[in-house]
Amino acid sequence: MFQLYKKRDFSALVGDTFNLFKLEGKNYFKNYFIINGGLLLLLVVILYFFMKIFLDGAFTAARTNNDKAFLNTILSDLPLFVGFGIGMILLIILASLINYIYPVAYLKLIEENQERNNQNLIQYIKSKIGKTILFYIISIFVAIPILFILMALTFLLIFVIIGIPLLFILIPAYTSWISLSYYHYVSTDAGYFEALIKGYELLRSKFWPVIGSNFVMQTIVQITLGILIMVPYFIGIASIMVNPEGIQQDPEKAFSFVTILLTVIMIISILFNYTLQNIILINQGVIYYSIREEQENISVINSIDSIGTNEE
Repeated sequence: MFQLYKKRDFSALVGDTFNLFKLEGKNYFKNYFIINGGLLLLLVVILYFFMKIFLDGAFTAARTNNDKAFLNTILSDLPLFVGFGIGMILLIILASLINYIYPVAYLKLIEENQERNNQNLIQYIKSKIGKTILFYIISIFVAIPILFILMALTFLLIFVIIGIPLLFILIPAYTSWISLSYYHYVSTDAGYFEALIKGYELLRSKFWPVIGSNFVMQTIVQITLGILIMVPYFIGIASIMVNPEGIQQDPEKAFSFVTILLTVIMIISILFNYTLQNIILINQGVIYYSIREEQENISVINSIDSIGTNEE
């Protein structure tokens, strides 16, 4: 079984993230798609119809060279457009909540040596969804303004060159701070501000390995996502370049093809973005348990307690 409480350096933080997926990946993603897959599938369906209305309006305006054509298309399907838009927003919020809680739940079951099955995972998710909603609502008024201030200062420093490297440090440092704070807030009885302070302490105690590990994971995810998106894009562009006469002869078919292509790219982007985010969130969990081990020697305490229990 994967050892959560373990002292790790930078290479171990990265390596053990992938080691966890080697050991638990099949079960992890099987349960992930059972729990969150239905929401993602429904999101994709609603997104398709929402994009279809939007792109039909855009291409109609471009084809007829009539600026009002776009607005007329949207207004003609306004109830559907608004309904799909609201449904899409609600599904994104719900799928995102599960996406954030699921890695925490999975690691918590490993910590407690419980079976990682649907029942246990759903039970934990239900018990923590209220805290998760509260965490991100409060963060809108606390953590996000802090981010805006830091970003503004960094962009000002870009004019004197020093802001460029600071930007590459700021983003992984900020996301790690929020992630570690969230792990502590959900995994313990800590209050919101107590969790933010603890997250900052955890980040500061192992600053460079933490942001380095986060940067590596973010880079891997973004490159993988970029490749997955560019494949259908290049296939579509190649199809257009191979038969440019067909586009001129049948513009309706060409617009339909482009609509489908853009929708497919959007759907792939959403599905794989949600899925690949698990790698980053699990990495933050590995960091969280690793630093707690360094500060609290939890594995040693648990071993001593286990010896005492066995002797009884």
